[in-house]
Amino acid sequence: MTTTASLSSTKKSIRPHRKSRAGCGYCKRRKVKCDEGKPCDNCKRFGLPCDLVPESARPEHCAVPTTRQGRGRPRKSWEREYPTICSIATPAPPPTSSSGYSNVDSTHINLDDAELLLHFVTVTAETFSGMENAELHRFWTRNAAQIGLSSPFILHFVFATAAFHLFHLVEHRDEQRNGSTSSGGIYTSTQLQLRDSAAYLSLAHKHFTAGLSGFSAQLSQPGPENCGVLYLGATLVSYCTFAAGPTSRNDLLVCTVSDDAPNSTPNPPPSTAAWMPFVHGVRLMRERFGPDVLFAGLMAPFKPGRPTTPLKQPACLRDGFPRLEWEAALDGLRSYIAADSVAAASTRESCLRELDNLIAIYAANYGRRRSSSSSPDGELTYDGPPENQFVFGWLYCMRPEFVSCIRRSEPCALLVLAHYAMLLNRGAVRRGWYIDGWREHIVKRIAETLAGQGDEYRKWMRWPAEQVAERTDLH
Repeated sequence: MTTTASLSSTKKSIRPHRKSRAGCGYCKRRKVKCDEGKPCDNCKRFGLPCDLVPESARPEHCAVPTTRQGRGRPRKSWEREYPTICSIATPAPPPTSSSGYSNVDSTHINLDDAELLLHFVTVTAETFSGMENAELHRFWTRNAAQIGLSSPFILHFVFATAAFHLFHLVEHRDEQRNGSTSSGGIYTSTQLQLRDSAAYLSLAHKHFTAGLSGFSAQLSQPGPENCGVLYLGATLVSYCTFAAGPTSRNDLLVCTVSDDAPNSTPNPPPSTAAWMPFVHGVRLMRERFGPDVLFAGLMAPFKPGRPTTPLKQPACLRDGFPRLEWEAALDGLRSYIAADSVAAASTRESCLRELDNLIAIYAANYGRRRSSSSSPDGELTYDGPPENQFVFGWLYCMRPEFVSCIRRSEPCALLVLAHYAMLLNRGAVRRGWYIDGWREHIVKRIAETLAGQGDEYRKWMRWPAEQVAERTDLH
């Protein structure tokens, strides 16, 4: 009786189970007890969007739980059971790159490089081509970066050029605020304040150094398969070299002179590492490979087209930039060098050759005055090859013997170079943001070198010095 009464009392004390139907859908499908929390404990534990939570408050995606599962009945992975919900939780491994870059994390974006690439294709590219030549404009805005995908050193040069341009724009921020477009950019002052100039200069040097490493490795083994890429690389190195500015007070662009180098010491022709390696690289590719090979594929916009007709007027009239009155200064300098009895015959010959090339460039850009009854002040004329209007063609055609004269600080050679520096202005070099500062630097350094070598030399430096001091509109 006692046992039976005890069992009867125990049964009466057990509360009946009431089955709940308010659990979440995931717990029901897994046939597990739901605590009906919002969200329930199971959904929180496994990172699932619990349907007891209002849809507007649910997270967009889940994350597969990484905590160690406790003891008890083994469960299958919830990710395998609900692939649609959890597919975003485990990103696919990053694809391998054929361009030489190894991306550890495909979700990481280098914002520095993205900014530089965007600036290059939207702003810097136009300063190299303008909108007049649609094919060349398309090359700089599209083809150059596309070539960089298979030749990473080109991409580094693209980044470096854009960084130098941004450095220049930030340095000339006041010009932009005053509404000037002379610096060639379209960024507003607010956008330019995102970084200071030192940050862009650091990026420029970083990418330029990285690009030179790959460029130098391929330049030693040029061939039909890479000559076009090397030509593009040498061109971008040229822009970066100009944009970086003088490396020291003795940097005269074509070479570096020494303070204590006596004029009488014979110097051998400079190696390609000692003078204008960028120009040498361009010329090397043009001399070794024909246009059909050099300018194939994506490089096609550089291929020479039909024969060009002579210019019928100087570039200053066609493009509307201020004219330099150059004839008296350069024609007089030629007469002086031809009659110079101090310089060696080989030096005079070398300097006259380069000066004649320089006079042709002046004539194409600024014309010669020809007096007539209808124009007593002189009508500007030029009727010659259009390639003479390209200021950098003088550097391209320069011979090593003349560079040796500059390295020896031969006065005649320095005078010719000082008169070339006058062409490094925003008129003759349209959109030439990268040449800023070179004209002033070259003229000042040559004037210092010739200051103690006689009044005659100072006389022939007067015209370049006056242009630097007065023609600020050509900066």
